[in-house]
Amino acid sequence: MREPETGGREPTLPDAQEPTLLHSRSISDLSQVQAHLVESDGRVADLFLRFVRETSGLVSDPEELFPVLSRFTFEAFPQATHFVLVVRDAVSGEPLPILVRDRDGGVPEVALSRTLVDTVMAQGLAVLYCRGEAPSDTSESIRLSRINAAICAPLCSRGETFGVLQLDIRRPGKGAFGRKEVDRLAVFAHHVALVLDNLNLRQQQRDAFESTIHALVHSLSLKDPGTAAHSERVQCVAVGIGRAMGLVGADLDALRVAAILHDMGKQGIRDEILLKPARLLPGERDEMDRHSGHTEDILSKIRYPAHLRDVPRIAAFHHEKLDGSGPFGIPRDQIPVQSRIISVADVFDALLSARVYKKPVPVRQVLAILEEGRDTDWDGVVIDTLCKELPAILATAYGTSEEQVDAGPLVGDDHPLAA
Repeated sequence: MREPETGGREPTLPDAQEPTLLHSRSISDLSQVQAHLVESDGRVADLFLRFVRETSGLVSDPEELFPVLSRFTFEAFPQATHFVLVVRDAVSGEPLPILVRDRDGGVPEVALSRTLVDTVMAQGLAVLYCRGEAPSDTSESIRLSRINAAICAPLCSRGETFGVLQLDIRRPGKGAFGRKEVDRLAVFAHHVALVLDNLNLRQQQRDAFESTIHALVHSLSLKDPGTAAHSERVQCVAVGIGRAMGLVGADLDALRVAAILHDMGKQGIRDEILLKPARLLPGERDEMDRHSGHTEDILSKIRYPAHLRDVPRIAAFHHEKLDGSGPFGIPRDQIPVQSRIISVADVFDALLSARVYKKPVPVRQVLAILEEGRDTDWDGVVIDTLCKELPAILATAYGTSEEQVDAGPLVGDDHPLAA
């Protein structure tokens, strides 16, 4: 789910001194405990409700979710000075901290009691415990944690315990934990577990989708390695332009996916045309132009996350012209901005790249060709953004420095673009 936050140390250490359990609550009592809390404490009920509302829209991004989780944890438990979120590693099975915070927002060093973690996870107990810290005690785990008292509760979802939420008091005079905090943590950990489970499911869905994308690109590379490499460069150029134009979130993600897949329809073009070592004749060009339609047909058969449902249309429209003369005849105001960006990136890379039937075109000549088609073939705003971001785009997509841009023509037959 996330790289562990360990402060550079081993996250689980053997206990030199067994923790002293003061109270425990079985999570089998969770429904009864939650009902009592909600009925008896309106502040807690409101906090749980706000937590559910605020986290429901953040389950696709840990970077946004985790700060919200930290804020609610310290609000719900004002005595706590530190908290640790532990999740069992899917490969090793070891409990590893994925989120460690103190009340000031810092990331402290953490040492977990294996005895405690194993007890909480294996027995399904929310517990209150303390651990002595005599001045002469040299235990590494005690020295690191300095825990006066702590409460822990298991993270459970769909009948499986997959982690632990631990809250610590590591500074004297910061209050105390009691039985009611144990009950409150058991309920709070239940809600946290649901959020983390949804986060994990979203990650699995993303991984499955990304695997589909990689498989499609690989299938294209088997038919025509040059087209696959071109698509990867177009993606890099398009994302650079998109970011500079202010695309973020779902809009930028749709651009990224559509750009890498924009030429998938070339799999439907006969090899003697797609791989022809000469310029295409008019009839052959007509067949090649149909690859945009093939792209839409292929991509429309993929199941997309909701925010990417327009990817087939965006990718298919990458040859649409602003004057309406493209393969689909789409009017200017109906061409998505991502399609306009991919169109410029596609031409930019195609002209820069060497082909068996042509030499690579120098950068300044490529920009001049784009300028000639401004606002008839290609969007002028996109062209201007490409020009403004040219040094960064060339460095990222082609490994070419800004100094080489100033020097004139960038590429020849021995340039990486010609590969």
